[in-house]
Amino acid sequence: MLIVLKQLQSAGITVGVWAALAMYTPFAAAEFDRGQALYENHCRECHESWAHSREGRHVNSMDALRQWVTSWSVHSGLGWSVEDIDDVSDYLGRTFYNFKD
Repeated sequence: MLIVLKQLQSAGITVGVWAALAMYTPFAAAEFDRGQALYENHCRECHESWAHSREGRHVNSMDALRQWVTSWSVHSGLGWSVEDIDDVSDYLGRTFYNFKD
């Protein structure tokens, strides 16, 4: 009986590990928004949501948004790649500006 319980306990641990790993599949990883993470870690300190919805804002297209993100990434010394700039621009375009790109 003790052997059976140990085998079931071991099987339970194995099932638990497999269940935890299943939560970290590419599907779950796809839910991670890299642009959002970059924005929250590097931009949100100064640019809360009000900065994107205020009257008289300068952004009226995805191209203009990318130019602003590029400018601020240089100004802030972030050294962002084109991919970083695109990810942040896409996040902002979807979240605050409702741009379809």
